[in-house]
Amino acid sequence: MVLKRCLMFAVSFLFALELFPNDVENDSIVVWRIEPKTGVTDKEADAISGIVTAEVGRVSGRKTVGENEMKALIVGEEMKMSCGAEDTACVAEIGAALGAPESITGTISKMGDYWILTLQRLNVRNVEVISRYENRVKGDVNMIVEMIAPAVRELFGIKDAAKDEKIVKKEKKPKKKMSVLMKSGIGVMVAGGVVLAFGGIATWRTIVEKENYQEGKTDGDMSKYNAWKYTSITSYTVGGVAFATGVALQIADVFIDAPVKTAVIPVPGGAHVYLSWRW
Repeated sequence: MVLKRCLMFAVSFLFALELFPNDVENDSIVVWRIEPKTGVTDKEADAISGIVTAEVGRVSGRKTVGENEMKALIVGEEMKMSCGAEDTACVAEIGAALGAPESITGTISKMGDYWILTLQRLNVRNVEVISRYENRVKGDVNMIVEMIAPAVRELFGIKDAAKDEKIVKKEKKPKKKMSVLMKSGIGVMVAGGVVLAFGGIATWRTIVEKENYQEGKTDGDMSKYNAWKYTSITSYTVGGVAFATGVALQIADVFIDAPVKTAVIPVPGGAHVYLSWRW
């Protein structure tokens, strides 16, 4: 009985297409009215169907044929005929009659505080289900409306961008590699710091040797005192120069990467002086 009704419906569509050959494009998608189940009113189903139809068109970028368009093509008693959302053979038959390669069907039901939405995308030429979607959400009708967009995207194999943002970790910015000049500056500065520290030790030994000399512990020999004294002076000189050189190399590295700035200074006689620097 169902197959007979479907065939009659298909014939009616074919007749309508002969009358309106430009109403349906070959790459269009037939979006059937979302079938209301337990706890869902016809008005709610109609509203949800309209949103699904619009979202299918937006996501797929193709023309959609919804309930209103199908009603415009069907007249008389055939208007009363319909296919169930799970009757893929009947849906495929009518979709093929319309010349649309795909159809979208679905159901909406409510159990307690939960809304349950099912959608399926059908290849009408091969009578094959391309993809299915089923999910439930707790809340009022606004929750089911918010669920339609990601549901349609999933139906067409498009990931939900909002969900991806929560799952995908932010990419870490690649660390800038330290230049040879910067490495050299740090190395020279550290070496200078070590030499300066040794100069501090030499200064302490100089003081100790001076006290020993004054107390007569060195029998008048000042060689150790002089040795530590000149060692401390040399350490402070060499370490200070090395430390300053290291700092200068690091500053130079910063200035090398800095943008060049230029200033033009007019001078008497019509000449100009050009100044360039990095900062």
